[in-house]
Amino acid sequence: MTTRDKDATATRDRVALDGLSFLLADVQDNLGAFLTGILTTYQWVSADIGVAIASGGAGAVLTRIVGGLALDRLSAHRALLAACCVITVLSIIAIAWWPQFWIIVFAHFCAASAGAMLSPLLAAISQNVTAPRFYVARMGRNESFNHLGNAGIGCIVAAAGTAAGALTGLWAIATLALVGLALVLVLTPRADMPTERQDGRPQQADGAWQTLSDPRLLIFLTCYLLFNLSNAGVVPLLIERQALFNFSSPGPTTSLCIVVAQAVMVPVAFFVGRYAEGLRRKPLLLLALAGLPIRTLLLMYGAHWGMLFAAEILDGFTSGVFLVLFYAVLSDITGATPHRNFVIGFGLALGTVGALLSNSIGGWIASGYGFNAAFAALAALGTIGVVQCLLFMPETLCRHHGGVHEAV
Repeated sequence: MTTRDKDATATRDRVALDGLSFLLADVQDNLGAFLTGILTTYQWVSADIGVAIASGGAGAVLTRIVGGLALDRLSAHRALLAACCVITVLSIIAIAWWPQFWIIVFAHFCAASAGAMLSPLLAAISQNVTAPRFYVARMGRNESFNHLGNAGIGCIVAAAGTAAGALTGLWAIATLALVGLALVLVLTPRADMPTERQDGRPQQADGAWQTLSDPRLLIFLTCYLLFNLSNAGVVPLLIERQALFNFSSPGPTTSLCIVVAQAVMVPVAFFVGRYAEGLRRKPLLLLALAGLPIRTLLLMYGAHWGMLFAAEILDGFTSGVFLVLFYAVLSDITGATPHRNFVIGFGLALGTVGALLSNSIGGWIASGYGFNAAFAALAALGTIGVVQCLLFMPETLCRHHGGVHEAV
């Protein structure tokens, strides 16, 4: 292959990954939110809405674990990505045209499962089409386009929603999935190469569960679980508090939380990914974890727009840093093992569990003891994460000297 051909191949893969990260952001992140609003307009009772939404969470957790194992064995990444887009479109058609209880429960399970596979798939493809030293930078770029898509497309859908009806969000997600399907065709065959270890040998999936016994991995995944436990329930509680005590539509608060946080994540994720090759992991992890309880405590003692704005800037910074470090640290730990895709899928599944528990815990405490008690509990969980990282998390960044890995 000539230099020109290599450059053209690299450009195709780069453009495809940028576009997929941007377009599929809403597919994997916002379907549940749109579905909740639609089922409310259908006058479903809260219990039935809860079952329909929970089915998506169950599908996401299961698929990320099983999918990670599959990606360590399979190399047909483009076909799997295309299948996820098709399943998403078919599921949305079923939800829109046949809004019966069990159809929606099953369709949301399928759609959420497909959406949950997008991050592991894009991570696996990114690993194949970039040199090892540029992998984390590529993941930072993916996260930047992901957040840009969430903010930009979310604003467009919100603006069009009132005029176009309740199903606007669903049809927008289906359209994005179809465009994503077209971008899958842009990816080159490099995306389907068997995933390789750092020593150049193809990976095998035997003994994947034993990989989780690495103490560094267990400590980091515990920190990641605590990060999600502390973080995910804050914005729903904030929106509920604003609507309850200000007697106004939650729309402006929701828009502020989404747009400000996502806008901050874009440059932060890009910067951390771009310079991660030389950045120590532990100080950045501590910084991101410490920001969560500070942000939550700010919301406890202030509900004016300035405080909300400051809190969401802090949210965007901490999330932007941690989401890129998630891939950087896992790459550090699993780079010489054959199970990176499984570990990524398992970690993302653990984060999904943490987010679901965060919303449940926050809602339960708020109902019984008030919003400040719920914020305090979530801040306490974040503080535990800081302590865990400070005392037990080792530095995972390694230097390479003559083929030998040395911890920094």
